[in-house]
Order: sequence, then structure tokens, then C-alpha cells
Amino acid sequence: MDKQTYYVNLNPISMDDVSRVKIPDSNMIQYEIEADPEELKSLDVLLNETQAHDLESRNLFTFRHFDESIEETDRHEFQRGMDHVLEKIYELGTPETKQKIEEAHILNDDPKRNMRKPPH
Repeated sequence: MDKQTYYVNLNPISMDDVSRVKIPDSNMIQYEIEADPEELKSLDVLLNETQAHDLESRNLFTFRHFDESIEETDRHEFQRGMDHVLEKIYELGTPETKQKIEEAHILNDDPKRNMRKPPH
């Protein structure tokens, strides 16, 4: 299958938007990837799941945010989702995208880097 070029941004509001066109916004970090339809669908699923969990964990109409163990678990699950998204972007990324990700040290090679282990 032929791969096509897409641009992914991880802005929380539009995280699930993968564009065929680079958006001319110097404040937005966009990752250039090359993907076939199957790979794009796989990335879309990861983005949607991560964004849905982020929105769910930010629900201010509950008292869940007062329970720190639940909040810590939510943070850990969101971070794990973001790690999977970044790994997929790196996998599909152009050489320039891979270089940017490597230079920014945002791939989570160490499971303890960003979050403590969630409570059992």
C-alpha cells in the first residue's frame, strides 16, 4: 500500500485531528508522518482513546478528583496513552520527525520517568 504524508499535532483540543496539510501556525508542534491507510487507522484509534481518556479524567462534575489514588491512576493511564501515541508517531515519522522526538527526549524508555507506578 502507498504511504501518504500526514501531520499530527498533540494539542489536547484537536489531538484526534490528523491533517493532510501542514497548518501554518508557528505555535503548534506538528509531527510529519508517512502512513498507509491501515497505519493511519491504528494511529487514529490511539489518538481517540487517549483524548477520550483525557477528557473523561477532567470531568469536573464529579468528586473523583478529591481521591488522589484515582487521580494518580488517571494521570498514569493518560501518560501511558501518550507514550503509545508518541511511539507510533516515531514509528511512522519522517527522519526529521524522528530527529525532533529524539532531541526532545519525549519517548518514554523508562516506565518510571513520568509517573510513579499506579496503585494496584
